[in-house]
This record gives sequence, structure tokens and C-alpha cells, in this order.
Amino acid sequence: SPLINEKKRLFNDLLTTKGNVKVFCRARPLFEDEGPSIIEFPDNCTIRVNTSDDTLSNPKKDFEFDRVYGPHVGQAALFSDVQPFVQSALDGSNVSIFAYGQTDAGKTYTMEGLNHDRGLYARCFEELFDLANSDSTSTSRFSFSVSVFEIYNEQIRDLLSETQSNLPKINMGSHESIIELGQEKADNPLEFLRVLKSAFQNRGIDKSKFNVTHLIVTVHIYYSNTISGENIYSKLSLVDLAGSEGLTVENDSGDNVTDLLHVMNSISALGDVLSSLTSEKDSIPYENSILTRILADSLGGSSKTLMIVNICPSARNLSETISCLNYAARARNTVPSLGNRDTIKKWRDVASDARKELLDKERENQNLKQEVVGLKQALKDANDQCVLLYTEVQRAWKVSFTLQSDLKSENTMLVEKHRLEKEQNSQLRNQIAQLLQLDQEQKLQMQQQDSTIQDLQAKIIDLESQASEAVRSDTTRTGDALQSRDISSSIPRAAESTDDSSSSVTKKLEEELKKRDALIERLHEENEKLFDRLTERSMAVSTQVLSPSPRASPNIQPGNVHRGEDFSSEAVASPSTANKNNGAITLVKSGTDIVKTTPAGEY
Repeated sequence: SPLINEKKRLFNDLLTTKGNVKVFCRARPLFEDEGPSIIEFPDNCTIRVNTSDDTLSNPKKDFEFDRVYGPHVGQAALFSDVQPFVQSALDGSNVSIFAYGQTDAGKTYTMEGLNHDRGLYARCFEELFDLANSDSTSTSRFSFSVSVFEIYNEQIRDLLSETQSNLPKINMGSHESIIELGQEKADNPLEFLRVLKSAFQNRGIDKSKFNVTHLIVTVHIYYSNTISGENIYSKLSLVDLAGSEGLTVENDSGDNVTDLLHVMNSISALGDVLSSLTSEKDSIPYENSILTRILADSLGGSSKTLMIVNICPSARNLSETISCLNYAARARNTVPSLGNRDTIKKWRDVASDARKELLDKERENQNLKQEVVGLKQALKDANDQCVLLYTEVQRAWKVSFTLQSDLKSENTMLVEKHRLEKEQNSQLRNQIAQLLQLDQEQKLQMQQQDSTIQDLQAKIIDLESQASEAVRSDTTRTGDALQSRDISSSIPRAAESTDDSSSSVTKKLEEELKKRDALIERLHEENEKLFDRLTERSMAVSTQVLSPSPRASPNIQPGNVHRGEDFSSEAVASPSTANKNNGAITLVKSGTDIVKTTPAGEY
């Protein structure tokens, strides 16, 4: 992003304020048998050496470097000043860090350290790994691989490919001198330490050879961004140089002389390159040594170089210490002074101003780091919010899908239920139609029976009128009996005839009444049976209508199917006995009979 690129630019400007080549000086503690120290530390950037040369007006020499560490400074404090170079390597610059000094001055301790106090190898990779994790996102990532080799007598030996021939290869060096080295992937600090341990085991155990051999550990850094397609390669080279005491050896013999000459040549070539870089010369002599040719892309241009000079503070190592400090001062392109107070004050003022400027830059860098941390946190919160929203959307989609499925199932059930209700309604309509038709037929039968009863009643009335006329005529004939005896003699016969005729009529009427009563009783029984059947069918229809669904209840009540609503309720007086004395026939109901209503009347 533009913000990250701007942060990298500002950090690079801060780191290169005093040039791309920095020199640190570190003095190890004295051993018990080494006597007093000849080293003093006026400030954090100056080291003072007591030469004990009485011929000089001021026997103390001051050497100024970018940072000076006394014997009490541990690995962690040293690495806190090395960390910006590691950050620069992760930002895309090639970085080389050299440990220079005589044998037993602390070079290997500075680089390797101890189990409980790790050196620059482990700390640098751990820092790379942590920074990469903090800067990685879902679209950008870092990966690391390691190459380990040594230079002995200007010959390169790959310490990883000797036991693993199938390792991926990488080209290192300038165009004129390119070598192919194996690289092994290291995804975490434990794998890095395992690769280092394997390489150191392949190196052997000849410590005398180690003193004239340069050991180079290179961490290859690969960055890729899937969105922008950006791919960046950089490397961090950690170099444990051979002992510098070869520079002061004046007489030696055998193979050791050859080894020392190669060491002197390569270290001198390295000093020439660093001096040319700090003095900004147009021509840089990389070709003078295999060491400078291999590390050419990590020494010049936009690359960063750090040399850590390790010295012994004892008096017996004075010459080697002076030689190392002069070499480092030359590499830094500074001239050692003899301790002139004005000069020291002037340079101290310059250093103070530079430190203030550096402090301002560091503050600005810290603010930028905090801003980056805040932006990263905001981005993380936004990503978390997006994840939560996505989860909610997924959950809502699942709920919606479930509801749709439930609604579809319920709709299917309702459609099926509606179809069944329609079929049941249709069946009920058919049954009601049948019942209505049966009711009409029963009504027709009842009407026919009513017509028959009315005919019989008309006949009874005619018979009663005939009987009345016969009685009246009989009375008339009885009054005329006084006029004629003959007539009186015939009156008993006529009365007897009349009595016989009335008796026969009465018998006929009684027979007709009995038939009528039997017919009425039979019609009543049929009517009761019909009523019962209609009631049962109505109840059965109501049960079928109510059972499928409460909503499908038809508006049918069994009480509506009642015989009394469809039939006539006219009451017809029925004669029950005949009174012969008054000549009229009267039908009377006994008090114990139950009055029943039929289409023909009460009985």
C-alpha cells in the first residue's frame, strides 16, 4: 500500500542518513590472565586506546564509529541496533553484516552466541520471521530459504549440497563471477537452526582451519502479492570473517602462509570496497577477491552494510587491536585523531546534532509504526466484521431456505387437504341430494295417503247423511200410522227394517273406521320409521361433514329434517262410538289414549 511504501522509504532514509556502510565496535571482557584493559569508552560512539607510546605527546588514540559497545553489553543490546538492518532486508534491500576481528576477539560469539544467549544468526532470523508474520496479509506473504557456504583459499564450499544433492539451486555473485548454491527452505526459526546445525556439522571440527575460513550464511527473502502481482527478492548475508591477525604476521612457513595470504587478500579487498563505497568513488574493486565478487550485490548500490569490529582489550593484543581499529576506520572512511580537545568537541557536537536528528527520525518512525499498527488493527477489525456479516448472511440464507421449504411443504399439505375437503363436500352434496329426493318421494306417498283418507271421510259423511235421512223418514212414517191400521201393522216391520238398515250402516262404518285406524296406525309406523331413517342419515352426514376439518362444516342441522315441517298439521275429529237413540254417530277418544299428530289428523 502507499502508506507501507512511504514507511519503507522513510525508514530507508533514516538508516542511510550517514551512508549505507556502518561500523560498530565491540570489546569483549578480559580473561583472568590478560592483565589490565587498555581500552576506554568516552561515549557511545568513541573508543580510546592507550598505546603506551611515550614518544607521543598524547599516547591515547580515539576512534569514532557509529556505535561502540563495552564488555558489559550483551547480545540483546547489540541486536537492538542491528534490528534496523534486518527490517531493511525485509523491506527489499540486500543487507550484509560482517563480524571482523582477530581470533578469540568474539566474532563467532557475536554471530552464533550460546544456547542461553543467542547470537545474530538466530536473532536475525527470528526478527525476520516475526516481522513477516506482522506484515503478511491474506493476499501477501513472505517465504525464506537458507544457503550456507565457506570460502577457504579462494575456493567456495557449499555446506548444504554436500549431503543433499536435490536441493533447489540459486545463483549468487556478480555477472563476471556467478556461482550456483543450494538453498533449503526454512518456514520457522526451529527449521533455520536445524539447517545451520546440519551445515556446521558438514564443516568439520578443524578449528585451525576455521581461523582462515570465511563462513557466510545467507537468508533469501521472497515476497509475493497476489493482487498486485508484485514479487520482491532480497537477502540478508551474515559473514563470520577469518581472523585478522594475518594482517600483522610477518613470518610463517608451510601451508599456513598460503592460507594467511588468501585471508589477507580477501580482507584487504573487502576494506578497499568499503572504503570506495564510503568515499563514493566511481569504480568499486569487487573483482579483487572471491568474497567481494560473491557479495557484490550486497555491498554497493542501495544495499546496506554493517561491519562489527571485535577487539581484545588486553595489552598483549595491542598491535592487533590497533590494526583492527585502523582497518575499520578506513572502511568507514574516517581518520583517527590524537585526542585534540577542540577536534573532539567539534565532532562531539556534530555527533550530538546527528543523534538529535536521528532521534527525531526515530520518533517519526515510531509514530509511523504506531499508525501502521492502528491501521492494521482497523483492517483486522474490518475483516472480522466482514466475517461476522458473512456468517450472518449465511445463517439468514439457511433460515430463509428452511422457511421456504417449510412453506412449500405446508402449501402442499393445504392443497391436498383442500382437495380432500372438496371431495368430501361433493360426497355430502350427493348424499343430501339423495336425502332430499327420498324426502320428496315420502311427501308424495303421504299426499296420496291423505287423499285416500279424505275420500274415506267423505264416504263416512255421506253414510251419516243417509242414516239421518233414514231416521227422519222412519219418524214421518210412524206419525202417519194413526190414519191407517194397515199402516200401523206395517210400522214394526218398517222400524225393524230401518233398524236393520241402521245396524248394517253402523257396522259398515265401524269396519271403515277400523280400516281407517289400521291404515292410520300403519302410516304412523311408516312415518316413524322414515323419521328415524332421516334422523340417522342426517346425523351421519353431520359427522362426516365435521370430521375432515372445522373449516369445512356444512350448514346442515339434523333438526331441520323433521317430519312436522313437511307435513300438514290439520286436525280431523275421529268418531269412536255410535249412538243409536238420537240417530247420530259420534267418535270419542278415551282419556288414556295418547294424542298423536299425523298427516291424517289426531288419533
